[in-house]
Amino acid sequence: MMRLVPITIYKLKMMFRDKVFTAAMIIIPLFIALAAGYALKQEKMNIVPIAIADEDNSNTTRVLIERLSGKKGLEVLQTDRDKAMDLVKSNRVEVVYILKKGFEEKIKSGENEQIIDVAKSPESFAADFTNEVMAGEIIRFTANATAVKWVLDVYGKTGKAVPEGFDREIERHADSQWEPRPLMTIDYRELEGESSVKAEKILAPRSAVSTGIILVFMMFQILFSSGWLIEERSSGMIKRLVAGPEALALSFAGNISALFITGMIQVTAFLLLDRLVFGIDLLPGFWPYTVIALYLTAVISISLFLSAVLKTPAQLQAGAPVFALMTGFAGGCFWNTAEVPVRVKQLARFTPQGWAMEGLNRLMLFPSDMAGVVLPMMVLFIITLILLPLSYIIIRANSTV
Repeated sequence: MMRLVPITIYKLKMMFRDKVFTAAMIIIPLFIALAAGYALKQEKMNIVPIAIADEDNSNTTRVLIERLSGKKGLEVLQTDRDKAMDLVKSNRVEVVYILKKGFEEKIKSGENEQIIDVAKSPESFAADFTNEVMAGEIIRFTANATAVKWVLDVYGKTGKAVPEGFDREIERHADSQWEPRPLMTIDYRELEGESSVKAEKILAPRSAVSTGIILVFMMFQILFSSGWLIEERSSGMIKRLVAGPEALALSFAGNISALFITGMIQVTAFLLLDRLVFGIDLLPGFWPYTVIALYLTAVISISLFLSAVLKTPAQLQAGAPVFALMTGFAGGCFWNTAEVPVRVKQLARFTPQGWAMEGLNRLMLFPSDMAGVVLPMMVLFIITLILLPLSYIIIRANSTV
């Protein structure tokens, strides 16, 4: 292991000797990260920002704000009326809700008119969705208030004494019917002719393309950086390494380590810039980085295999951009696979980018669903398991001829 460290450092120096190319492979993705980060900031990764101004300051409005804040996909900013209006005018929130004075009193009396002022951005596509969410919560409050009024009326007609705190007990019981889910829900479906299918949850296009850009530039970097193998083979360095005990294996392992480090530096710089500048966490959690690492090792194995079979560095340099772009397009790095025909999706599975995109997109949509990413991870691992040993065998065989 200790012998591998200086070899890895030496390989890194070889890769970074072309300062212009190295700078391009780092700076260009960073510029793209800035553009992607700005786009993702507007998209906010499927999170809809809303502002609420609570002018009633009652227990009911506090509960309402708490429930909305716990809704998945909503980001609630609590402020006053003037600041809320400034937020919607500057398009920093989609909708503003002003909970007017007397909100709680009207709710408890069974009224739901003139209790909220609403202002939305003209550019908002999510205002109708948030209005439905807000309306659902208002219905919950009014239904509970109606239940209390109805039960108390029944008690009054029968002449029974109403126990102290009975109204709160009725309200708690009525509210419990909404948990863990309401008695009535809406199942959204997409109609196709005479049949119906469940609507598929899809990743927002800007999120998918931003992830794809990372994968394409990682492949560019790795393919161009692996040209050392052809140069060392042409200069006779590989043959001299074969003569030494374990020298070729150490050199091979050092190159893999160096390529892996450069790839991780590139993806870390991309993601870190989006996080620090725009507050966007494109790949949250541990498993997306596991998929990235498996994709990176698969790309390294492909690059070493190409370097083992190609004759000159010029062939690799000419073929690398074509290979990276073609597999990138086929793998769905520049378009959202959720919105294309099934046959085109199947084409993406012939590329490492396609499998990586499938795994990453699945994790971004369903972070806790590991079953959906097992197959992509296995395929990427199998690519590495086949091509890395094969590349080493070809290199050793050609060097002993």
